[in-house]
Amino acid sequence: MQELFFSMRGRIGRGRFWLGVLGIIIGSMVIGAVLGMLGLFNIDPATGEPGAGFWLGYTILMALLIWPSICIYAKRFHDRDKSGWWMLIGLVPIIGSIWLLIECGLLRGTEGPNRFGPDPLG
Repeated sequence: MQELFFSMRGRIGRGRFWLGVLGIIIGSMVIGAVLGMLGLFNIDPATGEPGAGFWLGYTILMALLIWPSICIYAKRFHDRDKSGWWMLIGLVPIIGSIWLLIECGLLRGTEGPNRFGPDPLG
């Protein structure tokens, strides 16, 4: 698991990619719940506006999850025989998210070894 979330080396197939994404989603819910219990992520019930600590909680959450997310996407692009820098396509509004979904979540990786390592399915 440490290799999945904290290393950009190697390749992962679609199955491990989706497990990693699920892990990040669950991790964000757990961390968000803990931060909420600490008084962060408060939303004013009268106005629906974020409380003073909301943005601090959000920043802490993103800081804890950015590196594992980068590692998962980089390895998935490596499996497609592309540089991990391709994950920056996600910064393009709308099209970038669709591209990431198709490229990382739906398309099979290159068969056999490539410049990033052996086939994770082989």
